[in-house]
Amino acid sequence: MQQPFIALDFGSGQISAVLSVYDEETASCRVRHALREPCPSVNGCYILDFDKTVRALNKLFGKLQEYIEFSPTVSVGLRGDFLSFRRSGGFKAIESKNQVITAKDVQDVLDNSIPTNLSETLEVVDLYPQSYTVDGNSGVQNPVGLQGNCLDAETFLSLGLKTHLNNLNRVLAAAGCEDFEAAPTILTLAHTLLKPEEKKGAVLLLDIGAQNSSALLYHKGIIEAAWEIPQGADIVAQEVAEVLQNDLDEAKKILKDYTYGDDEIMDDLLDEAGGKLLQTLRKTLILEPRYVKYAPSVAVLTGGGAGLHVKNAAQKALGVRRARLATFEHLIADGEEMLAPQYTSALSLALYSQQHGGRKLQTPKEKASGLLDRMLSKLGLN
Repeated sequence: MQQPFIALDFGSGQISAVLSVYDEETASCRVRHALREPCPSVNGCYILDFDKTVRALNKLFGKLQEYIEFSPTVSVGLRGDFLSFRRSGGFKAIESKNQVITAKDVQDVLDNSIPTNLSETLEVVDLYPQSYTVDGNSGVQNPVGLQGNCLDAETFLSLGLKTHLNNLNRVLAAAGCEDFEAAPTILTLAHTLLKPEEKKGAVLLLDIGAQNSSALLYHKGIIEAAWEIPQGADIVAQEVAEVLQNDLDEAKKILKDYTYGDDEIMDDLLDEAGGKLLQTLRKTLILEPRYVKYAPSVAVLTGGGAGLHVKNAAQKALGVRRARLATFEHLIADGEEMLAPQYTSALSLALYSQQHGGRKLQTPKEKASGLLDRMLSKLGLN
């Protein structure tokens, strides 16, 4: 059976969608369709106009429905500075007679890592276990079945403002999608794009959008910090606009049609603008003590705003030894255009959902009909 997955990525003024299928027999993923819908009423996961966003989602679902045979799993990538991140830890004394750690013990210790004084305005949108310790023995990967008196867990929490999450829930429900999984986009990118050897060192992952960027720092296999920054590639466009004496929209059109390497003078301008973009982002990163303590030696760049000009500027602007652009080249797709860089975030979300699953932000009250039925009903096709 091939289970379909729809991954939705809310960007700056657009929504991207990837439809993939997971084949249980071959344990492989195939990308069936990918598309983008202009939507000026969204900026990341900030909803600026309810009705217009619902219409854009309806268009996306309508274009995808011909590829879907039964209800898919829907995953939504979360991005925007309504998200915050923190490291945490939990503890539990093992109380069973034989003191063998069970799956319930593990779940309890993870739940115990959520601060009891967490603000009522926040919701946990992802809880990622980083490591376990049993009776002082650290580095345990899976404590289930081990014997011990005390179990500790180190976790990485992603938190979101409830009001913005509720707005996202409401527009998706209005578009016929009441049941979906959600995960911070930067975490899905980290899980699917970073190489194991990069995680073992000190690596910075940067996901650069037009108006927003996300970042995540790994050090020796541990996520040290993550950021949502309300600045992005529009800084490059603004620099180009000032030099060429154009307005911002005209500069964006020029950059959209330009291929890096076609003109040496333009390349130099882009390299300089890319350096300014990274320096601007770094001003936020260095406010986190862990970034200074675990300074990255490698930068992995992705997102629609990450091009060769940003990669070329990364070593000097970020102080790293090496930088690379990350894309999905190994996936099987029904067309090469589906693996284009603008779909990287949605592709990472699709893979993450198939491998790990996201967190349910809302449980539907009525499960009599699936997403496909609701989409068809809205389109007048059933």
